[in-house]
Amino acid sequence: MAYKKKTREDYQKEVQALTDKMETQLASHFVSQESIKEHLDFMSRFHRYSTRNMLLIEEQFQGARAVGSYAYWEKQGVQVQKGEKGIKIFVPSPVTFIKRETDWVAWKDATKTEQKRAKEGSLPTRKAMYYKIGHVFEYTQTDAREKGLEVSELFASYHRNGSLREVETFRRALNGIAETQDVKILDQPLNELGTAKGCFYPELNAIALNPRNSDIENVTILIHELAHANLHNIERNEERGIELKPHEKEFQAEMVAYTVAAHFGFSTDEFSLSYLANWTQGRDLRDKEDLLHEVHQTSGHFIRDIHTALEKEQILEREASPIKMIEYIEQTAQVTEHGLPLAERLERIMQHSPEDVGAYLTSIAKQDTQQDLSSFDEPMMLVHGATDFFEPFAKANDRDFDEHETVAYTLVIPGEEPISQHFRVLDDAIGPYHHILNTEVVSKKTEQVLEKAWYDEMVSTEDRDLEIVRQIVTRHFNVPEQDFRSR
Repeated sequence: MAYKKKTREDYQKEVQALTDKMETQLASHFVSQESIKEHLDFMSRFHRYSTRNMLLIEEQFQGARAVGSYAYWEKQGVQVQKGEKGIKIFVPSPVTFIKRETDWVAWKDATKTEQKRAKEGSLPTRKAMYYKIGHVFEYTQTDAREKGLEVSELFASYHRNGSLREVETFRRALNGIAETQDVKILDQPLNELGTAKGCFYPELNAIALNPRNSDIENVTILIHELAHANLHNIERNEERGIELKPHEKEFQAEMVAYTVAAHFGFSTDEFSLSYLANWTQGRDLRDKEDLLHEVHQTSGHFIRDIHTALEKEQILEREASPIKMIEYIEQTAQVTEHGLPLAERLERIMQHSPEDVGAYLTSIAKQDTQQDLSSFDEPMMLVHGATDFFEPFAKANDRDFDEHETVAYTLVIPGEEPISQHFRVLDDAIGPYHHILNTEVVSKKTEQVLEKAWYDEMVSTEDRDLEIVRQIVTRHFNVPEQDFRSR
């Protein structure tokens, strides 16, 4: 059967059919608290997609955990299973129009002269956003599981461990969101809150938490109050053009808090969406879509900001703990075999995350030597596998290496960050010093310092060798020491 190219009308019908599906799915969420919670759970996993695309994914693939385009899965080394149908979504397709007398023509339909004049600014242009149909595939539609790849490995996920320290980390992340929104978190409420767990003061753009709350309660309550601060501040109310009623504001804030809490694994059992019945009375579908759009937008913003803050904390924690940095990099590079030689580990890391090699070797150097690298007052170097301690640079460099051997080293210059690299003997360099010069990783001034150290070591080595010869000659051939020197 010959392929029949779709007309513009065909595409419009397809888009309209998808829109109808999306609206049906949207209406189904406002039937009960259980149905809206199910949707918010789904939203917590798909916060990066637009509200409409999220609804489409949910309608076409119930229980979806993670989706990606065909190209995305290929990039991850994963194949979409044969025969799987893609999940349809809207893909933005901006179109530029050029003014032609009294009409507007699409850029692709304009003449080269018109395009040139439009670029020069002599012909008016305008842009419009259209949508075409794209496709994504769910995790279970691929061979990712057969390849041992979990959703958490393919898509950034955060797993809570429930510790007090982790709660404090979340609290710092939320404090950061408050700071970026210019929201002040008060030490004490302005008045007795009673059983209320928190309060947002719009006129002050400030939040207060009930002192009786537990630490973990403060995390979810602060998300709720930050949602108020984001959605219901004076400026936002003016932009919206209407003043939301108290129960409407509570409904929105609670949905944001539920979504963010669900995403990060906090218990959602205590969340109440009892305002649902009051809110849905007299509301049309457009009101409901606008409501969910604001919730989705704010939830996504909070989730991304919290992830960024948590990642920064994790980086700092890994940098402070060599063993954690080593474990993290090995996990990223899928180095799972125990006792794998360093050369093979470095090869794996180079394949997956070459930018981590330096941090990996530096962490190994810290862990293996247990030396304070900031205490050195001269250039020091560790040749990995040769010793378990740092030596003066020139001495560490003065070694014989096998041809094509992989050599890894960590160089410490006082007052500078450690430099960790690796190379293959003869293929890349004949020794660490040669490799340092080839890669130009140090300043000219430092090169001179290393050169002097290397020269001094060579002279010292020659002196030591000469002394050994002297001792042998004088001892075995009965040559007087003064005669040896004169010769």
